[in-house]
Amino acid sequence: MKGLSGLRIGGPRALRAMNDRAALYALAEHGPLSRVELEHAIGLSKPAAAELLRRLEAAKLVRQDGHKTSAGPGPNAKLWTVNENAGHAVGIDVVASGADLAIADLAGQVIAERRVLSRGNGPDPISPLRKAVADAAKSEGLALGDIDRAVIGISGSIDPVTGFLGYAEHMPRWQGFNIPARLSDSLGIPVTVENDVNLVATDELLHGRAKGYTDVLLLWMGSGVAAAVILDGQLHRGWRGAAGEIDFAPVEFDGRRVTELIDSRGVLELAAQHGVRASRPATAVRRAVSAVTGEIDRIGDPEGLLAELASRIAQAVVIPVSLLDPQLVLLGGEIGVAGGDRLADRVADRLHRLIAHRPEVRPATGRDHAVRHGAVEAAVRQLQEAVFG
Repeated sequence: MKGLSGLRIGGPRALRAMNDRAALYALAEHGPLSRVELEHAIGLSKPAAAELLRRLEAAKLVRQDGHKTSAGPGPNAKLWTVNENAGHAVGIDVVASGADLAIADLAGQVIAERRVLSRGNGPDPISPLRKAVADAAKSEGLALGDIDRAVIGISGSIDPVTGFLGYAEHMPRWQGFNIPARLSDSLGIPVTVENDVNLVATDELLHGRAKGYTDVLLLWMGSGVAAAVILDGQLHRGWRGAAGEIDFAPVEFDGRRVTELIDSRGVLELAAQHGVRASRPATAVRRAVSAVTGEIDRIGDPEGLLAELASRIAQAVVIPVSLLDPQLVLLGGEIGVAGGDRLADRVADRLHRLIAHRPEVRPATGRDHAVRHGAVEAAVRQLQEAVFG
């Protein structure tokens, strides 16, 4: 990319560049748009908008996309949109058992998906991932070289200095090497590796329950427990990328580490104690909610299960809530989503008794493939920054 040498702040070239960038973002978010709609969206005159579209079409960054029917006797207005083929990005959710990936175009439209299962415990997880990306690209007539950006979500935290994965003993094949560097070398493109729960928070911020909020704490409860922090509308990763790794904090409740009480095993034990039996913790919580609401016959002590689980969750988040003062606490992972508003309301009640802060507490959206969705969103935004900039 060209540098800014020769561009004076406020000079004609700089203003053109800013207008081009604003137009591309407007078309990406709201397109297709007519020239008149684009003029209003970014505040340009008719001649300036016409020249801008000519310039961007010549650069193959925009294309015509049909016409808008005219209400009067004049000709129909041309519609313009971002040329989606001007760049591609891939988002990947890497887990111990394999990877879930999707390729999106410059406009953010997913064009290819691929799920890959790990076979055995070979020493190299990079080559199979590269092949999966290449195969997904090939299915849409693209080469690996047509992919421009990648964001990979992984359980644990990447040290920003060494690139090593921490807090992830369950991912042995990804230990002991600079993951972003190896992936970037293999794919031949810039690669960002992000904590998976952070990407779920990104998805919630853009499309889910956190939309419209600026300060959010997302608590993820599944086979492990983790958190993601959004401050001033941005992910907060911490000095060494480990913000939110509360599963390793030595905070106890009733003589046990609090996160052990709200992970999959702890919730199943609690459910059994209250006579709500199930093979999965989410099923147990969902049955308890259904019994409390009268949707199914009463089983065991569902109210006791929800009350005790809410108390445990409140204890798990009381310190981060006290420190961060978020607007919203989201209960994510299969356990938080299964509890719905019934569990969230009970957590809010108990949390509000412990501290003066009064954040909202709500269940997360629980969208399928949320990590992958968040990775794709982040990768497309990086791609747009590079292309539109």
